[in-house]
Amino acid sequence: MSKPTESKAGPLSKDIKAIVLVNVVAVLSLALFAAMGMAIASIATGVPLI
Repeated sequence: MSKPTESKAGPLSKDIKAIVLVNVVAVLSLALFAAMGMAIASIATGVPLI
């Protein structure tokens, strides 16, 4: 019987965790910049955010 082939690729869990972490940081920074922009626009126009 022949030996089953083994994958030489590394575990995907580290890559997936890195991708998720980068995406979370990107989304949080986008939300922060959006909030800052809305606050600046609110101050400039005098219209409250809520």
